[in-house]
Amino acid sequence: MDSGTLRSWPSRLRSPFDDALAALRRDPMHPVRVHVEDMDVELRAVRTPAPEIPLGDYLASLGPWEGESTEQLLELPREGRRMGGSKEPRRGL
Repeated sequence: MDSGTLRSWPSRLRSPFDDALAALRRDPMHPVRVHVEDMDVELRAVRTPAPEIPLGDYLASLGPWEGESTEQLLELPREGRRMGGSKEPRRGL
């Protein structure tokens, strides 16, 4: 698509792209097709990936752990064994 094509559209008229963008904003999950100057154009919204940050930095941004203690976490498989589970956890946990 030539950017000059968009600039050449009379400013007093709505461009077909204006209507297509409006439709895409209403429902970004579905692409929109528009016919402009003997050409069929499909517009779709794409997800911009979030910037990757190191896992440690991400976890630090969550703040200090306020959940279960280590002992409480280790009790979960123990409880499962008491209820009939048979697999032993690895040694050294």
